[in-house]
Amino acid sequence: MALRRAIGRAERLISLGVLALLCAVSVWMLAGRARLNPAVEVALRAPALKAEGAAAGASAAQAGGGAEASAPDGAQSATPPGIQPGIQPSTQAGTLAALLPDDVPGLKPLARAESFTPATLSDKIDGKAELYLAAGFSGMACRAYQAGQAGNARIDVYLYRMKTTDAAFAVFSGQRRPGAAQSPLAKNGYLTENALFLTHGADYVEVIADRAGTRPALEALAKGVLAGLGAGVGDKKGEGGQSGEVQPGDLFPKAGLKADSLRLTVADAFGFQGFANVYTADYETGAGSGTAFLSRRKDAAEARKWAGSYQRFLTDNGYALQPRQNAPAGAVVLAMEGSVEILLVRGNVLAGVHDAPDMAGALKLANALDAALKARGLDR
Repeated sequence: MALRRAIGRAERLISLGVLALLCAVSVWMLAGRARLNPAVEVALRAPALKAEGAAAGASAAQAGGGAEASAPDGAQSATPPGIQPGIQPSTQAGTLAALLPDDVPGLKPLARAESFTPATLSDKIDGKAELYLAAGFSGMACRAYQAGQAGNARIDVYLYRMKTTDAAFAVFSGQRRPGAAQSPLAKNGYLTENALFLTHGADYVEVIADRAGTRPALEALAKGVLAGLGAGVGDKKGEGGQSGEVQPGDLFPKAGLKADSLRLTVADAFGFQGFANVYTADYETGAGSGTAFLSRRKDAAEARKWAGSYQRFLTDNGYALQPRQNAPAGAVVLAMEGSVEILLVRGNVLAGVHDAPDMAGALKLANALDAALKARGLDR
């Protein structure tokens, strides 16, 4: 019995020693937490938020050895009015956002403008971004508004800055809805029940409401955007250059032309790799049916080179040369069952007829196209 009591006292002493050791370790750890490693302290301490312009200026100053950076429109550090801080990832995009109006009669902005670059466009329009990127996209700004006089409808405006006027027309024409009404605000403009679409130079504008019956509000907002772009109402600048310049659409014959069928393919037209910047227009069925096309090249030599390359592409895919009887002078006529192709070069323009269903209709359309080109001063 005495031995048991001795063992019990030893165990209690050991337990007390272990407990004292644990207490000492705990005190040391608590004291250590009050003296964090400086690197840990920096990581845990959230930095103060900066205005977008100031952050950009600081980054530019570091990159330039301390030189002061200028924000868009000469501002030094403040975020441009109406732009969501931290959203715009580039000067170009930020400048675009500043073009979306703050004050439009009957409309109230619901938020500041957002901006997107080629790297971030898919964050906003996932699934459609490739269309714009392939055409030549530079930046996009968008903003939401509420139309008080239209039942508090929500209207979103999207301003796309493309790299060229042709690129703007490509995305406009590639999404054009058949049968839509022409908009009086621009030569390239149309209206649907709840939306308005137009181009101005290298800019493509979409104004989209969440309901029908909002045309006055759509047009008011579009006018506000055009004013920011320096365009007047009814500006008839064409799809590829300054007013008064002959545009590709003006080179097509008017007889038999299907309304709203003018399109621009920026790459790989007709499945021919590298065949870029090709305008097409569809014509009514029957005599003169088919698709007319034209592509303005750098010079006549380049136009002839592409004509030869496209001819080889066609013969490699089953087309055979045909007699040129009744075809325009110098034209190349090819056919396979159910399809006729005609190629001609006029000046720096490669033109022709694509996939016409019959020879008579293809020849009639080719001659009409040739006459239209000659009327514009494009000789052989």
